[in-house]
Amino acid sequence: MKLKSILIAGMLMIPAIFSSQAHADEKHRYLARTIRSVGVSVTINTRVHCSPGESGSYYPAGFMVICQDNRRQEGVEVEWTANDLDTLRHEAHHLIQDCAIGGIGDRKLSLMFNTQEELVRFLSNSGYTKQQLQQISSHYQKQGVTGYDLLMELEAFAVARSIPADVIANKIKEYCVE
Repeated sequence: MKLKSILIAGMLMIPAIFSSQAHADEKHRYLARTIRSVGVSVTINTRVHCSPGESGSYYPAGFMVICQDNRRQEGVEVEWTANDLDTLRHEAHHLIQDCAIGGIGDRKLSLMFNTQEELVRFLSNSGYTKQQLQQISSHYQKQGVTGYDLLMELEAFAVARSIPADVIANKIKEYCVE
């Protein structure tokens, strides 16, 4: 309960995503509104979460962080880059994975593909080369991410690369709204 209070307080202190700039397209604004509409707190460029090199995170307790490429000040939104928008789509897919079995905050995440063959086919058709997928895998393995958790990351990268923001938003509504 205490964590929920902290997250709600944090949500009230951070302005709505895309509030200060119009360069994000309507599909990404829709995705951001949808994320917040299901009760997920989103913070932008918070020093405690955005160490150098960090792009973003989704915490299965219903908390998302986006660390923009060109951030300059604590909590201040700047113009969104293509990578920032990719990060939003990636972290939004982790939200869908969280809702796939159970719901937000239960700390249970699931791949969206039923078989390894389906996942491999999706990864192959995502726009990433085999070498790029291996580089992503290697990066996460160096951080200690392996097995099922690594597959979850690869799936999120592939979704962010190949699925439009509005489709991801609609999947959030499908999986995360009770």
